[in-house]
Amino acid sequence: MFKLQEKENGALALQSLLNRRTSSQRGVSYPSLLIDLLNSQVIELVQEHVACYTNWWDGDPYKREQPIGFMQLDGENKEFMVLGRLSFQGLGMYRSLEDRWTEIETTSGPFPDGITSFNGQFYVIDTVGVTKVVKPTLELNSFQPSKTCDKTRRRWFVKAEDKLLLVEMCTDNLEEYRRPHLLAEKGWFKVSELNEESNDWIETEDAGDRILFLDNNCSFSCFPNQVPGFRPNSIIFKDIFGHYGPQVFEFGFQGFRSLGEIPEYCLFFPSPSWISNVYYVSGHETQDVLSD
Repeated sequence: MFKLQEKENGALALQSLLNRRTSSQRGVSYPSLLIDLLNSQVIELVQEHVACYTNWWDGDPYKREQPIGFMQLDGENKEFMVLGRLSFQGLGMYRSLEDRWTEIETTSGPFPDGITSFNGQFYVIDTVGVTKVVKPTLELNSFQPSKTCDKTRRRWFVKAEDKLLLVEMCTDNLEEYRRPHLLAEKGWFKVSELNEESNDWIETEDAGDRILFLDNNCSFSCFPNQVPGFRPNSIIFKDIFGHYGPQVFEFGFQGFRSLGEIPEYCLFFPSPSWISNVYYVSGHETQDVLSD
């Protein structure tokens, strides 16, 4: 499993899952990797959209990325809408037809926990659990879940076929969340499904037969037949504090475990460190899709 990132210059960079870095960014050079698409099964699981910008600090540029909600307006992906937080503190909507941003007045904090598009609307959830629904007309509504929870520490939106899921990381108290070893030992996840008619999140027992992948900018859902070797009813996520690498939560088991502790996952993580240059074979041509 890997991510393919399109850079500003149009070049494509291969990245390991749950990690936006490539080995070339670490100053390492390795032999090229050949992927023969004619004799390989390639399944696209999700598309990730982020806003890229540059901050300046003491005269030095720092590149930054922010997750955005993306909505395609035509079949060729030429006309689109974007909802995100960029240079201003509130939310903003960009329409490609108008080629400009429109600020949306809201009391949300500057850093929402989740932002996505679903069924023709944008959804944003803030750090206190308030969900805001933004229509393409800029109409804004909000709602809170009928069952509130004071144990939630982080939230993610995950699209699962025709459903929108809210995934929440929970601990009994903040101390357990702030200490990595306690979080791994006592943390858990809960999953809720959006009810569009009642504007509410309905908690489910577990993830069912799905596997949920949680990342900072993009999360997705898939089935075991799409990613053989992964167990159903589990959540794969990036360690919050960066100490343990990718972790897994399996419903029915206590706490979080490193993927390295599970023999079945040793083939997938960590990703090969030698991936630097990538080529793909299509028809009778071999094309270089990554430039250092």
